Amino acid sequence: MKKLIMCLAGVMMAFSLAACTPTDVSETKAEGKGGQEVQSTQRNPDGITPEMVAESNAAIKREADEAAPIYEMAFIFVPNSDFTKLLRQRIDIEGITEQTLVDCLIENGVLDEDTTVNLLEIEGGEKIGPGMDVDSAEEGERIGTLDLSKIPEWGAAEETMMLNAIANTFIENYELDKLKLLINGENYESAQTAQGDGDYLEFTENYEES
Repeated sequence: MKKLIMCLAGVMMAFSLAACTPTDVSETKAEGKGGQEVQSTQRNPDGITPEMVAESNAAIKREADEAAPIYEMAFIFVPNSDFTKLLRQRIDIEGITEQTLVDCLIENGVLDEDTTVNLLEIEGGEKIGPGMDVDSAEEGERIGTLDLSKIPEWGAAEETMMLNAIANTFIENYELDKLKLLINGENYESAQTAQGDGDYLEFTENYEES
């Protein structure tokens, strides 16, 4: 009788241990040929691995970086409130072109709305920069010719500051020695000023940082 009780206790303990044992849900057992159990592992039906997800995310980030705009540092000169001095403003713009510089001057009230650039031509020597061969650089003055579609009419003091703002903006950003200003292919002329073929705008030091 004592042996029977001990056997029953052993059977109950075995069932208890089996019930407490965790089951791996990723593995299933099926009965194969001959009644043998065959173990199989559950797999992702789409075949997507963590490595594939990581590579996809990296590709998306690369595309976003390539599509992001590249900004360049430029300097714009505008007259101060009483037209006695220029203010030098540092800005970041998406690509420095003659039209983007004119657009910045428009935004700051130097030029009229819808002013466009007909031509910007640069001739003469190159500015020596990092990695350039001094002996191979062109000699002579670096002169720019800027042809605008129109220009506002100002009084004498305002006109001087306007011309200086245009000159300083293009001379600094394009590293010129001087600038020839044309309006629709003709020399600049106003009620106060009449420029000839040999007249140029030069950089003025009459400015301060804004």
